[in-house]
Amino acid sequence: MLIVISDSDFKPNEAQIIHQLFQQGLDLFHIRKYGADQESLLKLIGGIEKEYHSKLVLHHDHEWGRSTGLKRFHYSERDREAWKSQNWSGVSAKEVYSTSVHSVEEFNELPDHFSYAFLSPVFDSISKSDYKAVKFDLTKRRNRAKLIALGGIQSGNVDQVFQMGFDGAALLGAIWNAENPVNEMKNMLGMRLIAYPQIERIK
Repeated sequence: MLIVISDSDFKPNEAQIIHQLFQQGLDLFHIRKYGADQESLLKLIGGIEKEYHSKLVLHHDHEWGRSTGLKRFHYSERDREAWKSQNWSGVSAKEVYSTSVHSVEEFNELPDHFSYAFLSPVFDSISKSDYKAVKFDLTKRRNRAKLIALGGIQSGNVDQVFQMGFDGAALLGAIWNAENPVNEMKNMLGMRLIAYPQIERIK
């Protein structure tokens, strides 16, 4: 599974780039633009072909996202704890939930309604210079949810993600700092498919 996370700022021709990333074989696209106005978010989503809307994941403004027809929602650690304090009110079998964790122990404690989780930082971050890699012991993994590596992943090390035992990789800086994001995605997919062709694609 390969996931791309949006840059926090809107990019020129961003919807077109996202569409092309999906055409190359991207599994999921996470929209993470905290503080963005809903009109700009709607313009971004509306610029993406509807056939890919089921693969869009919203990190914020969840209730608004539901009103637009989105079904996938990501929860930061803080938002997850707030939801937990509400006894997971509103969990729906028609929606897909993901979250972010920073330890295998934290991952193991996630309830069953989370489909997958980002674990970071696996490598030194590309977008955050002070965000350094942590060595995770995945032999302690107990949760059945998928575990997605995040942090510093690029075409030169994406194969290591699957060697470590992760189910997928989430990309941010490698894509948005690239001169050509679509070509970078091609490289990523090529490395993933050559090293681990059996890795399950998102359904």
